[in-house]
Amino acid sequence: MPIRRISTLAALLAALLAPGLMPARAQSVRIPGPDSGRFLDSAPPPVASPASPGASGTAPARDDRPWPPPVSEPASADGCSTALSGSGRTYHVGPGRQFTELDDVPWLSLQAGDVVNIHHRAEPYRTKIGLRAQGRADAPVVLHGVTDAQCRRPVISGENATTARDAAASGFFSKQHSEPYGLIFIYKSRDEAWGSRPRHIRIENLKLTGAHKDKRFTGMDGQGASYVGGAAAIYAIVVEDLTVENCEITGNGNGIFVNSRSDEEASRNVFIRHNRIWNNGNVGSWLEHNLYVQTARALYEGNDIGQLVPGARGSSLKDRSSGTVVRYNRITAAARALDLVEIEGGVRPVREDPLYDRAWVIGNLLINDFEQPGGASVKMIHWGGDNDERFFRGGTLEFAHNTVIARGEQSKVWYMALFDLPTERQTVRASGNLIASLGSTELRLGHEAGTIELAGTNWISRGWVASGPGARVRLTRAAGSRLLEGQAPAFDLRTGRPAGALALPDSTASVLPPPTHQFRFPAGVVPRPDRGHPPEPGAFALR
Repeated sequence: MPIRRISTLAALLAALLAPGLMPARAQSVRIPGPDSGRFLDSAPPPVASPASPGASGTAPARDDRPWPPPVSEPASADGCSTALSGSGRTYHVGPGRQFTELDDVPWLSLQAGDVVNIHHRAEPYRTKIGLRAQGRADAPVVLHGVTDAQCRRPVISGENATTARDAAASGFFSKQHSEPYGLIFIYKSRDEAWGSRPRHIRIENLKLTGAHKDKRFTGMDGQGASYVGGAAAIYAIVVEDLTVENCEITGNGNGIFVNSRSDEEASRNVFIRHNRIWNNGNVGSWLEHNLYVQTARALYEGNDIGQLVPGARGSSLKDRSSGTVVRYNRITAAARALDLVEIEGGVRPVREDPLYDRAWVIGNLLINDFEQPGGASVKMIHWGGDNDERFFRGGTLEFAHNTVIARGEQSKVWYMALFDLPTERQTVRASGNLIASLGSTELRLGHEAGTIELAGTNWISRGWVASGPGARVRLTRAAGSRLLEGQAPAFDLRTGRPAGALALPDSTASVLPPPTHQFRFPAGVVPRPDRGHPPEPGAFALR
């Protein structure tokens, strides 16, 4: 069974299966199936993904894969990539290749197992792509960037781009409602059954830029047009099993936007892995974000998620999903570092998922630095809801083995709150974290309301307070928990590692099993070193 390249023996046991692909000239290898992916002693057994319409949009299809999936290590330690061969058709685009421009690819005719290899060249490709493909779990449809000898990704730019020839010929886009919304636009064609949707699509090893309201493109009618404010490098109206991996996404309105806009058009299973996503957004607007995802089940893993453009007011990561998993990333806070709120419109396939009220933030480096050009967060992590209280996520956010570094002076900002919980229904359980406050800005654990439970062992800088005046925050301590307090040394804000020694215990307690991985620079994950003792607080092995 042909598969994609796997770099280490450990990855053989942990990677998600991706049959149907193999590197050019590689041999096929059989791998064991993924494990259950359970990582919480306090969590129920792994829950299958929710049912969804079948290929025709008429019959429900059961997805029995457990959630969350196992950790996937990067295929390449240096970000380089070579061409793939698909189990379907294989296309090559680039200098001296089968096609010289992306405009020549039959995008709307891609089938399960098809691969489009986009080879690096000095100039960006400038084609707006429409995708409606329905791959399979064993044969996804893949847009695959092939890097050059210096591991530089091919660039697709929306600036001065032209709508792909096949989309223009078939009238795939609506000039008003879809064409100005994305560089890679994912949706069904107008002649397909209501409720049908693209599925099993992978986009990897590309730099995507220029889908921004200040940029122009040439549309289906040959006329120039501008993008809307909410345009995205990848814009999906509805999609199932979308993977975006090892990409750089910058200079767009939204970096990635995935929607669930009705019960019939609800997305499911979005995997964002090992990418650098930064400098998106619009100056003065809080509506656009680096990531804006609304789906049943979302996983963000091994990404470097940066700030927005200076002056933009959106979040580094905004998520309106169920069963959200944010693990082993580096996230630099914009207006919010994490904005984990309710599904818009109460879309039922998302809201009725058994994991709608649960989220996991595990092993991340979270940086909130008011000296950054994009500003920082006064209220860093938002859990529960921001609009329609009927649909607020009212359960527990598990916050474990994260390193949080906050830096600010009260001359600029009086306080910074780590958690913003809008009502009494929200709970955060914090375990195994290292929370360092640098400077004179007051560190508050909570804002507004809700419950914050300190469990296991946490390390926090001295001088913190539970909440501000008038807040309805309830701070509790689990039985057997330990709170270590000290003076935070200087930290390397790039790596999240202290410049000096931290007073750490010989052993720590946690409500979670030990973290298996940690973030790897510049993006990706590596196994967390096992030093033969329980892991110290934070996202990295420090000793």
